[in-house]
Amino acid sequence: MIECLKEMLTHEAQGPIYIIMDALDECPITSTVPSPREEVLELVEELVGLHLPNVHICVTSRPEYDIQIVLKRLTERPVSLHDESGQKEDITNYVASFVRSNQRMRRWREEDKDLVIKTLSEKASGM
Repeated sequence: MIECLKEMLTHEAQGPIYIIMDALDECPITSTVPSPREEVLELVEELVGLHLPNVHICVTSRPEYDIQIVLKRLTERPVSLHDESGQKEDITNYVASFVRSNQRMRRWREEDKDLVIKTLSEKASGM
């Protein structure tokens, strides 16, 4: 399938192509050699290595070390939203909305709701 994908990407009449790989960190690291995550990272390296001007690749992931090592080599312009204030604010807003709208949590004391919102938002680590 990978060879078929590469052939389709290199077809001369091909317009712009956008490949999005979401949540790479959720790809497992197993005892097999190579692990599924390593295989996906190798695929990303192969695709970038084709140097196709019409192919645009977006990879999303938590900033895990093994993934960062590979992706840093592949781009001159990495974009990380992990520690951005807007990301943290979105997480806080989501948690607050959930806590305040959940049927069971509505009955909680206000200070307990605030503690849950504060704790989960701080411990989310950008996720």
